[in-house]
Amino acid sequence: MVETYEEFLVYMESVRDNFDFVSDVKIAVANEEWDILRAIIEDTPNSVKEALNLAPSKGGIFTTYENRVMKTNPNRNTK
Repeated sequence: MVETYEEFLVYMESVRDNFDFVSDVKIAVANEEWDILRAIIEDTPNSVKEALNLAPSKGGIFTTYENRVMKTNPNRNTK
């Protein structure tokens, strides 16, 4: 949770430093490219995912839906 201005700046720096990851995730989710999303998630270090893990209600960059599909496999129910 981001509670101070300094914590917010650290979070936004993480967003900036990992903007390619953020953009790739958002594009994959928007286009329902679940295999691509899974590859992105698997290729990204946990430290990056943890740094960006912040609820949208707390100022996080990812929507609730994006957070959910990053943690599950949407293809599970279609095969």
